[in-house]
Amino acid sequence: MKNEIRIGDVLYEPSVTYKRVIEHKIVDMYLEAFISGWGTIVVTESYMGRGKKFASDIKNWHFDKEDAELALTKRLESIAK
Repeated sequence: MKNEIRIGDVLYEPSVTYKRVIEHKIVDMYLEAFISGWGTIVVTESYMGRGKKFASDIKNWHFDKEDAELALTKRLESIAK
């Protein structure tokens, strides 16, 4: 299992909203100052275009597509109950 994320990596988001796994390529990372302090911003590209996320928002994404698909299936099943 990997324990770091770098520019160029591909991560897979199990999206309950879209009911699919979304592939994201990391294209940039930077620190930004907010009122509450510094935050790490991760810039990704996917079929939806370029987007920015806090690093903490992508902690539940997966390095393997199969793992993301399994996680999505489990989440959708738990919601359906």
